[in-house]
Amino acid sequence: MLMKTLILAAGCGLLLGQPARAEDITNTIGGGAGADWRDGGGQITAIYKTGTEETATGNRPGNVLEFDPIFEEFPDGRTGWMFPQRIEEGINIAEAVPEQRGSVSSSNVLTGGIEGELALMVDGDPETALERKDVTVIQGMIMDIDLGARFGVSGVEFFPRNAHPDFPTPEHPFQGDFIKAYEILFNDGTEETQVEGRPALESFLLRAPNDESLVQLAIPPQYVRFVRLLSRTGVEFEIAEFRVFGTGYVPNAEYISNIYDMGDNLALWGNIRWLQESVGLDQFSDVRVRTRSGVDETPLVFNRSEQVFADKFTVPWKVGAIVSTPQGDANLDEMLAAGETKEAFDIYGDLTFEERNELAITRDEYNDLGPVKGPIVDDLEGWSQWSAAYDISAAGVTADNIEDAQVGVRIVSPGPRRYIQFRIEFWSDDLESATGIGPLSFTFSTPPPAAEIISEIYPRFVAELGGSETFTYAVMPTNIRPGVDPGFDHFEIETPVRVEGIESVEVVFPDSSSQSADFSGIDLKGLTEPIADASGDFAIELVEDRRFRVRHPTITESVFADEVVSRLNIRFRARVLRFGTKFTGFAISGESIGQEVLPGNVGLLGDDDDDIVDVGTTTQRGLSVDVPISGASNKLLINVRAEPNPFSPNRDGANDQAMVRYDLARMFSPSPVSVSIHELSGRHVRELFAGEQGGGSYAIPWDGTNDAGQIVPPGIYIVRIDLDSDSNDARVAMSVALAY
Repeated sequence: MLMKTLILAAGCGLLLGQPARAEDITNTIGGGAGADWRDGGGQITAIYKTGTEETATGNRPGNVLEFDPIFEEFPDGRTGWMFPQRIEEGINIAEAVPEQRGSVSSSNVLTGGIEGELALMVDGDPETALERKDVTVIQGMIMDIDLGARFGVSGVEFFPRNAHPDFPTPEHPFQGDFIKAYEILFNDGTEETQVEGRPALESFLLRAPNDESLVQLAIPPQYVRFVRLLSRTGVEFEIAEFRVFGTGYVPNAEYISNIYDMGDNLALWGNIRWLQESVGLDQFSDVRVRTRSGVDETPLVFNRSEQVFADKFTVPWKVGAIVSTPQGDANLDEMLAAGETKEAFDIYGDLTFEERNELAITRDEYNDLGPVKGPIVDDLEGWSQWSAAYDISAAGVTADNIEDAQVGVRIVSPGPRRYIQFRIEFWSDDLESATGIGPLSFTFSTPPPAAEIISEIYPRFVAELGGSETFTYAVMPTNIRPGVDPGFDHFEIETPVRVEGIESVEVVFPDSSSQSADFSGIDLKGLTEPIADASGDFAIELVEDRRFRVRHPTITESVFADEVVSRLNIRFRARVLRFGTKFTGFAISGESIGQEVLPGNVGLLGDDDDDIVDVGTTTQRGLSVDVPISGASNKLLINVRAEPNPFSPNRDGANDQAMVRYDLARMFSPSPVSVSIHELSGRHVRELFAGEQGGGSYAIPWDGTNDAGQIVPPGIYIVRIDLDSDSNDARVAMSVALAY
């Protein structure tokens, strides 16, 4: 309700002609206090593909999740939690095949209605049966059961009517009509066991002949999804029930939230966080949370298949779609029928995204298409792909801070956008282990500072890896919606290492007037509090190892299409440690969530500014800086030094320790690093650091003691840094003098 109220308030602001104030809002699902997991969270029902031409709605693909679980580990239950389903011993999971999106089929029986007859094997009714009697060909009949998901399986049994002591059916005395020879085969449903998209089944047991009317097979507990019963007899038979007994936790389960609609004002995404808990062995199970964001309600595209002469085309528009062109109305289907396929697709391709959306086939329309249904595909234009799984292991999330907007990790799905959705994947490699999820909370802000902001950095190529370079970071809002977006008064830039200096900050307004501040004389090394200029309109608010933030006069007006443009220019000194380093920027309104800017062409920033797209448009290279890729730039360990050198650890408060400083360059993932002290003879003195480090600048202190904590004698010592990288290994040794 809070979210809806705030969105309505933003709409009222628009009517009054005043920009809405940005509001940070937290939404929680699960955990008892939040919305119920069963309700899906968002306002728009989730839809997902179940096949090339099939979709389903709901939040639990496979229906193998359990809410408010009561397990042996949770005798009092976990209200508001969600766990993969646990199958108790003796539970027949084949009976739930229809609910689990499973199926029963036969690939070598073409008789009409065979699917309905096969379904009688798993309907839980011992008085109904699949009957293969009075038929010409029954030898070698295949009966395939797709359980719909992977389960731990410990047993299988099958029997004709009146053959099971627990299910007597005297009125159907067919206990002698059992399969006289059979083979059982399994597949665990993993991708590795698929061949050309089909499960490669492995034989578990071949019994020929068989003299048991009630077949009961104990199976070493294992994961199974596909089961095949193969009759190897020419004798008639029937099967009243085919039962598969599960065990343990389901190894794979999935939850898809409903789509959250943030309203016309759009929203920025803040942090996401959740509580999770494991039973069994922690290392054998986990949950993975991902997000995606969109600009329309449907993350799928429904297509038609149309035959035009000898060719078949995939068509994304409605039947009989008409488009207005300068030459008049064009019926795209009539153009296809006339063989004008290229012209039809060109007209469609020239439409705006919004115009193409109006012509898109809806799910209901698609279901009515019949034999001309085309493939259903993900909408990669209107929606982002699912993000990588978020890692909150170091975020310190607790039940007390689950709704704290500062806790968690930043949502990386694109924003500002109107729609967002999340997906939770549960997995386990052990039948007795599982991880569940309790409350999940995420924060968003609406409206954003602007509908779109682009930025550019210059230069985008530096001559020296790890050398200090002065950059210009230019920011241009291309669409601050009047009466909606509040604009921004802070800007933050992520840097590969700690910024060495901030030269100036300038704001240029639409009337070409400007304000600026000179910070070139400010020493940033000891900065602990904001530093403002004489006017108080500008300030350096934050400088950390990998980011800095400045304050500036509020930019509230900028619409590029109307030739009303504001611009923010920030000049700073920093070092670049690998090819393609991206300087990500965030525009911030007050204390709200920052809006990540898009790389683009802001204008001519220097004589050799090599923009190849028009001013005001986006380009992937706008915020990335390159370095030479040969020669000395191939080094991984650079800028190695000790400061001060010499140092005197006599505890007088001056130069009591040396900082071993170094940069790790050209690193794309963390690698093992060790920093150690040795005598000139090579004898080990002290290990200063051993662990993994990624690309960046590091400083490791040495206080002049050995591993036992004793002050070492004065003299010359060797500092050795060893890097064990996937691409290459590196070792650097240097001397440091210790004196009293």
